[in-house]
Amino acid sequence: MEWTPEALKAEIDYRQAALRSDAAHYRVGRRSLPARRSWWRRLGHRPGQV
Repeated sequence: MEWTPEALKAEIDYRQAALRSDAAHYRVGRRSLPARRSWWRRLGHRPGQV
């Protein structure tokens, strides 16, 4: 397949649009979940720890 400048631009635009769509979808899903404690806090405060 020959990559012309127009084909490259179209491919880049398509991929960027897909990435933006995925990012927006992730943000919506993330917003609906309760806030999670950071991995550092979870590491230091495990259940059953004395």
